[in-house]
Amino acid sequence: MRFGKIQYLNLLPFDVFLKSYPAPSRFKSAAFARKSYPSKLNQSFFFRRIDAGFISTIAGYRASLNHRATKSGIIAKGDVWSVIVIPHDDDKANAEKKDSPNLSKKAESKKQASHISHSNTASTANIENITNHANAAKSTKDYQSDTSNALSDVLGLNGSVLIGDRALLYRYQGGAHIDMGKAWFDKHRLPFVFGRLCFNRYEALYTRISSLFNARHIKIPQYILEKYAKETQIPKKYILEYLTHIYYKIDKKESISISRFYRALRLKRVRFASRNYPKNMQKNPKINSNKIG
Repeated sequence: MRFGKIQYLNLLPFDVFLKSYPAPSRFKSAAFARKSYPSKLNQSFFFRRIDAGFISTIAGYRASLNHRATKSGIIAKGDVWSVIVIPHDDDKANAEKKDSPNLSKKAESKKQASHISHSNTASTANIENITNHANAAKSTKDYQSDTSNALSDVLGLNGSVLIGDRALLYRYQGGAHIDMGKAWFDKHRLPFVFGRLCFNRYEALYTRISSLFNARHIKIPQYILEKYAKETQIPKKYILEYLTHIYYKIDKKESISISRFYRALRLKRVRFASRNYPKNMQKNPKINSNKIG
């Protein structure tokens, strides 16, 4: 059994759940061996290199039509923090104004995590590096993303798309941005489903995993939080606060939101992800890897 999983903090609760799930060790080994970013996993799913996995919502379109999509996803109702557009200089003031409540929350979280020191100089350099990249082109897509790239087109947002832990770190460091989860919610008053657990085989197994995961409250052990805080350079308290913005059960409103997103893609003539999906996006610059503390 070949399982693919997005290697981001937003699926940390699923990692913890899967470790405790009563499954053969070979399944768990496979589940933790095939980790990557969304657009790469989407291609693995299309070419059936994996039997199942959390893939981008835009890539799960055919799976949902063929009843091969579960009721588990990566969902945010409003601010998501880790799916953002970095605006150009002329739009930056607007972004800061729109996102001022988020920046206030970020400042509060940083205050709570004051025992973790980090270099202001390094942070400023990181922000300037990514912002300069955003200004270099009218609109830059994130090579790691499929759904978020399409969502930026649907919402008419100009700038550089940035997703995952890189986006979360950029936000933590105080970079100006537009939160795409909030932008979608402001427009439609619906949560947005960024990814979905879909399968090519073993329907009964993955449907059961989805049901059990949705029903369980997951507490993340401190040693796991410490490990990811060190790897991502994001404090534990900030990670926990971030995870309060994410949930996983796809219900009625989430299903409506998915349908509305698919409809918007067709109306805007945005291409659905497929085997031949264009991969000419520029790679976003890496955030400085200087350790915190």
